[in-house]
Amino acid sequence: MYLATKPGEEPPTLQEAAVLIVDDNADKRLALRAMLAPLGHEIVEADSGRVALKTALKQKFAMILMDVRMPDLNGFETAKLVRQHPPSASTPIIFVTAFGGDESEAANAYASGAVDFIYTPVLPAVLRAKVSAFVALFTQSQELHSLNSALRESDVLTQAVLDNVADGIFILDEAGRIESVNHSVGPLFDYGAEEEVGHAFAFMIAPESREDLHNIDRSREEVLAEGGTISRIVETVGCRRDGSTFAMELERRQIEHGGRSFTVASVRDISERKSHGEALEHMAHHDALTGLANRTLFSELVSQSLALATRDKEPRGVLVLDLDGFKRINDSQGHDWGDVLLKQVAQRLIGVLRESDTVARLGGDEFGILLAGSLDLAATAAVAWKIQETFEPGFQLNGETVHVSPSIGISIFPEHGANTIELLHRADLAMYAAKRTGQGQTVFKAAHETQTADHLALLLDLRHCIDRDELVLHYQPKIDLGTSKICGVEALVRWRHPKKGLLMPAGFMPEVERTYLIEPVTRWVLNAALRQQRLWRDEGHELTVAVNISGRSLGHDSELPDTVSELTALWGTRPGDLTLELTENALIEPSAPAVLGRLHEMGGRLSIDDFGTGYSSLAYLQRLPVDEIKIDKSFVINVATVSDDAIIVRSTIDLAHSLDLTVVAEGVEDEDGLGAITECGCDQAQGYLLGRPVAAADLAAAPAESAAVPSS
Repeated sequence: MYLATKPGEEPPTLQEAAVLIVDDNADKRLALRAMLAPLGHEIVEADSGRVALKTALKQKFAMILMDVRMPDLNGFETAKLVRQHPPSASTPIIFVTAFGGDESEAANAYASGAVDFIYTPVLPAVLRAKVSAFVALFTQSQELHSLNSALRESDVLTQAVLDNVADGIFILDEAGRIESVNHSVGPLFDYGAEEEVGHAFAFMIAPESREDLHNIDRSREEVLAEGGTISRIVETVGCRRDGSTFAMELERRQIEHGGRSFTVASVRDISERKSHGEALEHMAHHDALTGLANRTLFSELVSQSLALATRDKEPRGVLVLDLDGFKRINDSQGHDWGDVLLKQVAQRLIGVLRESDTVARLGGDEFGILLAGSLDLAATAAVAWKIQETFEPGFQLNGETVHVSPSIGISIFPEHGANTIELLHRADLAMYAAKRTGQGQTVFKAAHETQTADHLALLLDLRHCIDRDELVLHYQPKIDLGTSKICGVEALVRWRHPKKGLLMPAGFMPEVERTYLIEPVTRWVLNAALRQQRLWRDEGHELTVAVNISGRSLGHDSELPDTVSELTALWGTRPGDLTLELTENALIEPSAPAVLGRLHEMGGRLSIDDFGTGYSSLAYLQRLPVDEIKIDKSFVINVATVSDDAIIVRSTIDLAHSLDLTVVAEGVEDEDGLGAITECGCDQAQGYLLGRPVAAADLAAAPAESAAVPSS
């Protein structure tokens, strides 16, 4: 509840509570507003004491921040007048002032109704902590005030209020029988006016859920010991007159009042909320395009199946399937028809497998299959043959029959792996072996391990690299070709392996992207990069930071925009100073437009890395909220000597500029190449000529002596 809340209004939450800033200096008001922004409160400004009084008469505030020295009415006079207005009589007032140590002014402040002081210069953390504390105390006091007022209202007024509440309200006697109800109960349970009165409240609960009542009931002695009022809320199942049921939230409040003990039970239909929650849960664990389980859910189901198999000492079969020829169809027919093909493949796999088997889309054109029950190698291989046969008729796309064939990798528990990571990894290796040899299906063999036992050890070590603080970022400078200054850096992850030394991304990132580790590693990189950017900014170096985002992360981490928002707020960095680099192939992920759209709306910059080597087209550049392209070094390295490469680079730059995109040239390794891309009109450049990736502390040693390079 909230002081002076009008009938039918919902009381505001802590975040919705309004804060009034009173100061005749616009810059100070702006600074205070910026400091309070992370709290989420509504901020209202007043540039004088008179405006503050008028504003307080029109709107309720949970906190007032007020300057002391203002023309016309000063802060003390304004506070006294505010205190005379009943709705704001108890609103906490904090004076923001430069004075300190003046006892007379402090006495005047408290006499005028202030609860605290904040001395300038204001520390953001102190300001937010004080505002949060006083707003919380104020809203709690309003809740207590409203509760006490409600209990003092007459029975007539109480009933009128209850009848205007959407929730169903029951008044129960000590035996749990219904004494009275509000008007909302009838529609909820399909009863006539007060038809429920006299019946046991338990009949409003579905029989199988009546035990929930015992989980929230408390004895009279406990209630009295806790001050006469106690509340318990549970989710249960309501039962209508015709026996139909619905999801219901139930709160029972036992009250000892006027020498009598009774219970107020309020119920709310939460069917829609439950349905929405279930939908969100489904989205988090299923592929948006095909409706199949996604990699996260598939890994969980494999782990559960292996636990049962271990208990029962049974084998389990796992298949990883990739489509041969999918890229050709995607390029020739377009990505929309490629999506249609993926959905048809999903349905065909469901049709050939048992209902108890699990099919998942692991990303792109890769699918995973978990076979239920105890199936040995021969039985699993037979399923793989059936899958191959079901692909033979082809698929109907855009009025024609197209053919794709599956490459299937097979791994068997426990022969090929003792846990989910090993089993899926080895099925993946077998799938690539099948693709290389054209055999259609291949069972995992030890020879498939690219680094045999060392490779698996590396994979297992990956699971602990974050906990052991073994990851590190190196930064490669980006040079503005117009000023020859460093304008930003690209953050590149390295792994300080305890035995193998410093590993480059090619040595471990492919494995990260094939496992659940991609999300925590991406979060670690973003956090470390933004932290370092803040350190540079505090030293006076304004640099943008670019972080690479994999297609796997874009396709399966639906919380990526929330992660970016959280971390930029944590380190106080501007979203526009963060660039997220994605490969062209990442853009084919079905979730790419939605995720990129959210990131762009937040103010983050989006860049297409290695442009010219993947799926990008003019249509993608026009449709997606891209800010920058990075021309792949394969085109840049010979731009000064190969005329075709020069034409491609110049055309790409002209196209990008026509779409108002920034162009970065990668792989600049000699002066001739630098001169050529500059002549073509390129905006920025990276490469060993301009600076190799180095640790943050070593960035000052990068070439380009005229660049404004940070020292740490």
